[in-house]
Formats: sequence, structure tokens, C-alpha cells
Amino acid sequence: MTPQPEPDIVAFIAENSRFPHLGDPVNPWDYRGWLLPYVFNVPACVKDLPDRWDYLQRTVAAGKLLDEPIPRITFLDSYERSDTMKQVMKWIDLVDRYEGGWSSFLRLIEWLAWALGVSKYQPKMREGADEALYRAINIIPLLQNPSDYFGAILAEHRGGGKTWNPNAFYPTPHNVCEMMAQMLIGADEGDLRKANVCDPCVGTGRMLLHASNFSMCLYGMDIDQTVCTISKINGVLYAPWMVVPLPAAIIGHPVPAPPPAPLPLPHEQQPEPGTEVFRCDDKGQGMLF
Repeated sequence: MTPQPEPDIVAFIAENSRFPHLGDPVNPWDYRGWLLPYVFNVPACVKDLPDRWDYLQRTVAAGKLLDEPIPRITFLDSYERSDTMKQVMKWIDLVDRYEGGWSSFLRLIEWLAWALGVSKYQPKMREGADEALYRAINIIPLLQNPSDYFGAILAEHRGGGKTWNPNAFYPTPHNVCEMMAQMLIGADEGDLRKANVCDPCVGTGRMLLHASNFSMCLYGMDIDQTVCTISKINGVLYAPWMVVPLPAAIIGHPVPAPPPAPLPLPHEQQPEPGTEVFRCDDKGQGMLF
């Protein structure tokens, strides 16, 4: 049997002049990256929302850095955005209602990674779960209230065994990340948009998020597949040049290559056979994961 081609969200929008709807021959959530057009269009509909995707697209189209600064984003700790955090927790509860078990948060991360186009694999959810999430998820509060919500939730469940966070990941607080970005990058004078910023233990990307107010050349790596995926989700939402690097012709030097050798995962982090691993030497990813 000839395999069917993957549904193309760009082709659908170009042909129909609209986003996919419920009732179409192909379900909206079956398109890889189906949530991206919403991310692109929200700033045009919400007042005073920084439009970083537009900024990135105009930079690439111009073939050079624009004569305007990076649209600034102020990141606050998630507890300062409690209403938005409560909404994210409702999404986890929704997954738990259909999937059950200890992995509801991880299943939500997989689902969002597919919806935002940073994963090549669509998670198989139980009947009804995809539509329930499609109806429930609203990304506008996430964009209006920038913060690393998923990193904060992951850190609350650190520990060994079958938990969401077996590596005991704990993120640096946003205010500390901001202070470090200001000290290490913000103190320099001049245009820093071509300055390379690499976080060798990137976690969920907080240091790079704060550095994104200064630099458009952001890179990171980590041995934990879950935090790498969350970092990419955060990049799509808040700092698109984390997942779509600028061309070498614009930054004036080659995009930094991945490390020369693969970094194997520790034994306890080995995935099931056939599961993709975000490895540090994967040249197919936008970041050095």
C-alpha cells in the first residue's frame, strides 16, 4: 500500500484561504504545525503584543538586519501569571481525563510540539482527546503573559522513578536569568543581534529567552529530551530565532555546527525502541539539540 502524504497546513491555507475547521475531511489537529498560523496572527489582533515572527520574517526577506531593534519581551515568573498558569493546568487535567496515569503532562508536551511544528511525530491520543484539546487550548494568554509555564510545572514534579521529571530539573528563576542577561549581554554597547549566545545546559530555554531581547543567534543543548522539547515550544511562542536560525548570509558567519560527537543519553533516559531522541548532533533541528 502506498503511504499517504502528510497533510500540508500551508497548502490547505493557500488553497482555501482559511485555517482548517472541524468537519473538514482532515481533522485540524492532524496537520503538523496547525497551531503555528494562530501564533503568527495573534499579534495582529491583540493590542501592544510584540510581533517577533513578523520581525524575523521581515529580516529574512530583507536579507539583512533591520534598522529597528528586536521587539522587547518582559518575562515574569509564572506565579505572577497565576490565571494563565491555571489555564495550562486545566489542559493537563483534560489530558489526564482521557489518558490517565502519571504522564499526562508529558503527553500534553508531545501534543503541543506537534501542533507547533517542532516535532515530526504526532502523538496517538485516545478517542476524543485530540478534539477536546483542540477546543480547549487558547494560546492568546500565553502570548500576552510571557513566561516559562511548562518549565515551572515540570520543576514541581522532580524526583526519581516514574515521574514527569526524573532528572530533577529545576529552572533558574526568570528574574535571575534577566539579571544575568543584562550583566553579560546588556552591558555591552552596540548592535548585539549577531552575537552568538549558547547555553550548554539549556533546560527549558529561560536563559535564551531573556537573551533573545539582545541576540538573534541563540543556541542550546541538553541531555533531557523533555526539556529540549519545552525549550522549542517556548522558542516558537516567544523567540522564533531559537527554532528558525538566521541564514549565514545575514549573520555574516556560518551557523555554529553541532558538537563533533553524539552525546548518549544516560541509561535511565533511554526511550522506547523507535522513539526519536533530540540529540546534540541532530543537524535537522533548528537548535543544537
